[in-house]
Amino acid sequence: MSAFLMLSLSACSSDDPAAPAEPALKKWTFRFSTEAVAVRSAPEHDLSKSVGMSAYVFENGAQPGLPDYMWNGEVVRKGAGWDTADGYARPAAGKSILFQAYYPYFPQDGTGPVNLAAATIPGPLSLEYEVPSDVSDQIDLMTGESETLSTDEELKDVLVSMSHRLSAIQFVTGDIGLAGTVRSISLKNIHKKGTYSLGDDSWTLESATDGVFSVYPDYVVEGVTMAGDPDGRQTIAGGENTFMMLPQAIPDDAKMVIEYEATIDGVKSVHTLEAKLKSRNIPEWQWGKVYTYQISVVSLALEYEVFVHEWEFGGQADVNIKI
Repeated sequence: MSAFLMLSLSACSSDDPAAPAEPALKKWTFRFSTEAVAVRSAPEHDLSKSVGMSAYVFENGAQPGLPDYMWNGEVVRKGAGWDTADGYARPAAGKSILFQAYYPYFPQDGTGPVNLAAATIPGPLSLEYEVPSDVSDQIDLMTGESETLSTDEELKDVLVSMSHRLSAIQFVTGDIGLAGTVRSISLKNIHKKGTYSLGDDSWTLESATDGVFSVYPDYVVEGVTMAGDPDGRQTIAGGENTFMMLPQAIPDDAKMVIEYEATIDGVKSVHTLEAKLKSRNIPEWQWGKVYTYQISVVSLALEYEVFVHEWEFGGQADVNIKI
């Protein structure tokens, strides 16, 4: 099920003699329909952040060139709808116009994790993203575009289809035979930086695999827990603690590291448990999919199973893989 964004421009016909004079600059007005959008893999009916928008105006039948009509325009919530923060001159008549979007919006001042290609570079929306090390700082990155439209149209209720461009990684309890506390979960030796251009089938990743990403759930396991119990499969890291990773072929040396605090023979200490992430069944993470790792701790050995399903609701197709 595709997430989608509705876009409309309120406009009066210039041929109507009774219509008041239009202002030199007008704000584009957007409408979002978000019932199909799962932000950070949790249902959310209102996007909580701004959307970044670029627009291309070009000759009919030609290819879009520069985003010189709008580049990284911020679209903000206003009442029940969304408006561009700035006003724009009406595009020239007799042309084509194309909108391309990404979510969430970041000002292009070098401080954020998303960096757009400059407005002087022709071609589709292209962005570079570096995944923050702290999971709480990671984002649910989406992109989308409209159909090619005519500037002679009223440009009302334009559809912009949005798609998730990252992979979601979550953790739940499996069979744990020792009471304790999950202090941290880390994914290590992962690709952390890449470039994506709208329309591409994949990210272009930097070769380095030195990414380390961590979450600190302090999840308490009261006693022996079994995945098959009525209260089994409890979430350890999900929702706002979901790892949002670049889609990638999982590197050979990538690993999951869990810091598990437990008392053994009267001595409380933190034990480091590790497991390889790459397997024959799960050699890669694909965008738009949720990978749920069900972790088991048996005699301080870490095991896991993986359940994979489509991001959007209604498309679940579990793959149960035991490592």
